Amino acid sequence: MESPSSIDSGVQDRIRQQEVIAELGQRALETNDLDQLMHDVSVAVAETLDNEYCKVLERLPGGDEVFLRQGIGWRDGLVGSATVPTDLDSQAGYTLISEEPVIVDDLREEERFSGPELLTNHDVVSGISVVIGSVEGPWGVLGTHATDRREFTTHEANFVQSAANILAAAIERASKEDQLREREAQLSVATDAASIGLWLWDIRENVFTADEFLAESYGMEPELVTTGAPIEAFFDPVPGEDKDEIWEQLDRALETGVFSAEYRVENADGDLMWMVSRGEVEYDASGDPVRMHGAVTDITERKQREQQLREREERYRDLFTSMSEGYCVIERVDTPPEEPIDFRYIEANPAFEEHTGLTGIVGKTIREVVPGERQEWFETYDTVVETGEPVRFERELVTRGLVLECYAFPVGGETDAQVGVLFTDVTERVERERRLEELIERLETSNERLEQFAYAASHDLQEPLRMVSSYLQLIERRYEDDLDEDGEEFLAYAVDGADRMREMIDGLLEYSRVETEGAPLEPVDLNAVLEDVLDDLQLRFEESGGEVTTESLPTVEGDSGQLRQVFQNLLDNAIEYSGDGPPRIRVSAERRSETDPEWEISVSDDGVGIDPEYSDQIFDVFQSYHEGEGYNGTGIGLAICERIIERHGGEIRVTSEPGEGSTFTFTLPAASDSD
Repeated sequence: MESPSSIDSGVQDRIRQQEVIAELGQRALETNDLDQLMHDVSVAVAETLDNEYCKVLERLPGGDEVFLRQGIGWRDGLVGSATVPTDLDSQAGYTLISEEPVIVDDLREEERFSGPELLTNHDVVSGISVVIGSVEGPWGVLGTHATDRREFTTHEANFVQSAANILAAAIERASKEDQLREREAQLSVATDAASIGLWLWDIRENVFTADEFLAESYGMEPELVTTGAPIEAFFDPVPGEDKDEIWEQLDRALETGVFSAEYRVENADGDLMWMVSRGEVEYDASGDPVRMHGAVTDITERKQREQQLREREERYRDLFTSMSEGYCVIERVDTPPEEPIDFRYIEANPAFEEHTGLTGIVGKTIREVVPGERQEWFETYDTVVETGEPVRFERELVTRGLVLECYAFPVGGETDAQVGVLFTDVTERVERERRLEELIERLETSNERLEQFAYAASHDLQEPLRMVSSYLQLIERRYEDDLDEDGEEFLAYAVDGADRMREMIDGLLEYSRVETEGAPLEPVDLNAVLEDVLDDLQLRFEESGGEVTTESLPTVEGDSGQLRQVFQNLLDNAIEYSGDGPPRIRVSAERRSETDPEWEISVSDDGVGIDPEYSDQIFDVFQSYHEGEGYNGTGIGLAICERIIERHGGEIRVTSEPGEGSTFTFTLPAASDSD
């Protein structure tokens, strides 16, 4: 039966992927260490998709190879040294020319490419790879791989692409910062020489002079610029639509005394550059303008960044409006100390309005829109603002009959009191969980009734069975001399059947009392428990020539009486089903680590064994695998063992093959005061 926690796991995976991308994006903004960011992205992608490998491949000059710059899972020494060819037989090479993520379900069956050796030498089977940057000018490849066959989804591929986009943005930003630092150094030197972007316009003579920086930017001859020319000559490289704006600004500056304009210029290479020019007007004693002096600056990079920002904003807006999950951004409102805290809606997407039924809310406070909103939600949002940590919670919209799973997280800068809230409709999941809880409750009630019935039935059968046994014994004593051979045989069958019936009833009683008459769990030394069982079975071991080898056993939390019954049943079975030779039994214990909450106890023998096909059935009540083969047994001993182990919160299983013995392994909780 599917557990509640696995329901709608796809939505949970997508939310987790969004969280990881948000965390990586924040980390990219906070660090200038590209290699550390690449390593962090590799770890996050591999762990999120549960893959063994992840790599960041950097395209080398010439484009014939890519370099394993960062990654996880690869053999020692490869990261930082290995290279991969970019021919079309390589997944990396194929990825560099692919607009979409490259998804490989099984590399062994792949027809598009067969390598490279970096993947085949690591037994890679499945994976996703995407371009870092653009296909027209790729920086490299981000890839993640698994050694088992996987069918990755489009959402998982988009997740890897989002991680690659974060790397691309960080790489681009680092490159531009390097360029900016170089430009600043150049400008600093030039400024010291008093020759950067300076200009002067003699208004009366209409002579415009400037330095070499302006000449280079405008694609003009330096001699013409430095000796002077009519101002109209400096506007020749300016596109017509920008030229009109400049003249308007100049005319206005002659009246206001201040000039400022942004415009484009076509340089000598035919490229358009963005410039900003600012100046001040000097006037004579009559108030007439005499000259204007100022400076010009190349703002092409800033304009490009602004354009990229607008494009990213458009992509965000498309995602914001098209996503199926509801999303809103709220901002804490400044309120007097004596008044309750409140938040104002900054934005909300269509899915939010669809989920909540709230429209036209931007600019309003939550208390205005939802007067009955519970105080705890305001406290939750306030906690996110104060701590900067995300919070997940559920809320019920009674008016719409919906249950929403909410994920609140900080957005904006450090000084912003803004919270983003993502809503996912989990009404169906919650309803399924409710029905499941009701089913579990009904099953528990049914189990209680069955236990009561089993106890009552087995208890009530004791008296008529005693009567049957008594009369059989009376017949045997009184008519023993009168019975012929057949009569004696029939009577023996009847007595044997009555004895087996008594054993079955006793077993059923014991089975029904596991829960109701068990002692409280407390620390129990299994060495002492096993020693008592071996004392009780000493005669059977002597008769069978059996031998038991034991390891030191742990102290566990348990019911000593019931655990004694488990060992008694398992050892008794090992003797009973030892086959032709004397039984050889080994009792051992194992714990995976000191912090593991459970011990594994194993009881192994070299007896007749069990067909694996029946490894589950033998734990059912009255199921005996060797019934009819000359062995005694009611088929309830292992069922009692399972019931006892389950009461202790553990499980029991068997590993066996016919003729090769059996190993019964069960888990028990480690005692809290033991190692």
